[in-house]
Amino acid sequence: MITLIGTSHLDLDGYDRLKKLLDHLQPSVIGIENTQEDYDVFSGLVKKVTDPQVFEQALQNAQRQFPDANPDTIKSWLSSTNYENKAINEYSAINNTSIIYCDDPEELDKLDFDSEVSRPESSFNRQITKFLSLSPEEARADIAQEYSLKEYPVVDCAGLTEFYQERDKFTEQALRAQKGNLVYICGLDHIFGDYTPNLFDRLSDINPKRMKLNKADSIS
Repeated sequence: MITLIGTSHLDLDGYDRLKKLLDHLQPSVIGIENTQEDYDVFSGLVKKVTDPQVFEQALQNAQRQFPDANPDTIKSWLSSTNYENKAINEYSAINNTSIIYCDDPEELDKLDFDSEVSRPESSFNRQITKFLSLSPEEARADIAQEYSLKEYPVVDCAGLTEFYQERDKFTEQALRAQKGNLVYICGLDHIFGDYTPNLFDRLSDINPKRMKLNKADSIS
């Protein structure tokens, strides 16, 4: 069985939601939209910021980068950054669950993400700046609105469809090679995006389930 979980990477409640869904679904294998190299790097960062001094320094750096951020929202955002890694690592450690890394390193190398992050005017930083300017309540409402969409616009973004589809091909192969109760965690676009075929379409012959991360809110 394959269950695909679409997440908002900015979800301030993402850790609790994902932890709840993993406990509910009880996967024997967990796939993640990441390369092993990136996963290890991000997991290391998650571990570091559990140190109060490291967190405080990271918070000060983030406040300098986003000077207009709401102070409570930026704290929550920093605490929840890479929540997927934290929840997966904890579940895997407790349940001895295998983790598979399902993103294509060659395709990701084509994206100069470091440059995107370093430019204040980049679309990435504009999105983060706008989100962090909201109060925590407004930020959660913004994420709720994101989850409420039936599909996510990809085809109107030049080059994005091809970028996603090349990565989806790699992911599809990795998922098809697995046995047991598999849960795959990725961004919403890959399984609810308006491009064809998206990852959900590619796997349709094996009847995957798909859900959004906020499905956790309906689980008692």
